[in-house]
Amino acid sequence: MMLKPHGKSRIAGTVLLVALALAMPAGPTYSMSTIKTWVNKVRPGTFPELDVGGKQPPRPADGRRPTGEAFTDTERQILLSLMERKRQLDDRELTLNQREEQLRQLRDNVQNQVAELKRLQQEIEASMDAKKAQDAENLNKVVNLYNGMDPKKTAEKFRALDPKIAVQILMAMNQRKAAQLMEELPPEHAKRITEEIVRRAPASPAK
Repeated sequence: MMLKPHGKSRIAGTVLLVALALAMPAGPTYSMSTIKTWVNKVRPGTFPELDVGGKQPPRPADGRRPTGEAFTDTERQILLSLMERKRQLDDRELTLNQREEQLRQLRDNVQNQVAELKRLQQEIEASMDAKKAQDAENLNKVVNLYNGMDPKKTAEKFRALDPKIAVQILMAMNQRKAAQLMEELPPEHAKRITEEIVRRAPASPAK
């Protein structure tokens, strides 16, 4: 069944005002039947001030209501308050929706940044592992070289090395070759290497 424009306006007004009545601030109490009576009085153009920027229409000089106006001043004020309340609620809903969208975007940005940090961490860890593997390979080459050299020549090379590097090579060498090398080193140099080996050794548990 097709509704006339006036019928649609009355139904929409009923839904609107009933919803707004539930959100009215504390004040005089009005029954639903009273509100429905006011709604039934609503006609297009009843509140022109709401359609033309809030300007009140002029009243006759004698103060009487124009012919056909079905609302008292009190009823009009309450209905205007309800409509203003709805406008405030609509504004609040719009603000909340905007904040929700901002939070969603912020959450997405944070998730993207976390994913990027994880990717960078994996790249760094992979690079460190590759470097460790390369260092171990280079150390093995040096150790094999010194293992094959005459102990006296190896001792000459060790004199120019930093004690920490010398210890690292010495501990990876063949034990027999390492012992021969230590015998060929000058006493002071052998002492520094021995002290460095002791510092690297894990502490024995207390008995």
